[in-house]
Amino acid sequence: MSIELKDVSYVYDSGEPFEFFALQGLTVRIEEGSFVGIVGRTGSGKSTLAEHLNGLLLPSSGEVSVDGIVARNDRAILAAIRRKVGIVFQYPEDQFFAETIYDEVAFGCRNSGFSKEQVDASVHRAMETVGLDPGRFLSLSPFQLSGGEQRRVAIASIVSMGQKYIILDEPTAGLDSGSKVAILTELESLRRCSGITIILVSHNMDEVAEFCTQIVVLNEGMVAFQGPTEDFFGNRSLVSDTGLELPESYRLAAAIGACSERFQVDEHSSNRMLDSLKAQIASRGEA
Repeated sequence: MSIELKDVSYVYDSGEPFEFFALQGLTVRIEEGSFVGIVGRTGSGKSTLAEHLNGLLLPSSGEVSVDGIVARNDRAILAAIRRKVGIVFQYPEDQFFAETIYDEVAFGCRNSGFSKEQVDASVHRAMETVGLDPGRFLSLSPFQLSGGEQRRVAIASIVSMGQKYIILDEPTAGLDSGSKVAILTELESLRRCSGITIILVSHNMDEVAEFCTQIVVLNEGMVAFQGPTEDFFGNRSLVSDTGLELPESYRLAAAIGACSERFQVDEHSSNRMLDSLKAQIASRGEA
């Protein structure tokens, strides 16, 4: 099963003097169970693409389907797609409204017709999934939490509904480095354990290189690359042509390789390994 886009274009203000083609002829396939990054420069169409994946936007031309369900302007069809595909927008904590974390996480389940017992089980399971102890947190106000904890609650509100595909638009924006790594590590653990698909929209190439096995690169509303993440970052000229930067792990690997062929560096190093590599370069006066 998969999400598929076939020759999808989307036009803002169609027919108006300022009409703008945000997407142009996209053909993309996102396989179930994968961890996919969607990247590109500002204005490349990343968020517009994300909003097509669960029917928030419908294509001006072309076709979007989720597990064989073709998106169209039909309430029942869109509801079926959104039961499969959840989306967490950038700074989701700005949309909190409930008095307790329990009610915040339970909101989508209740609206989807879950029984009281199903809601309770789903809320507890989602909180544990994002690393927040239900016994400690559920009775608190979401506004009492740190930024990282609030972001986890927002993700839990989507996880609780049991959707197969979860889209995250810049999920680590504004967080400290520790919170960023923790959230993405928990999402990867969730993917491995439950088989859900994680779709990460991000401008952070280091996060994409470390966590995403597949990547969709947009450039001026078109697909510039689709395939294994390591293949894209291994092509320096393509990375440059799309206006992106190499992840730090790739840049450090190249710098160390230039210093000495004795160093064998894995380009998919963790953040902890990167810190060690930086120290090695600095000690040799190359930093």
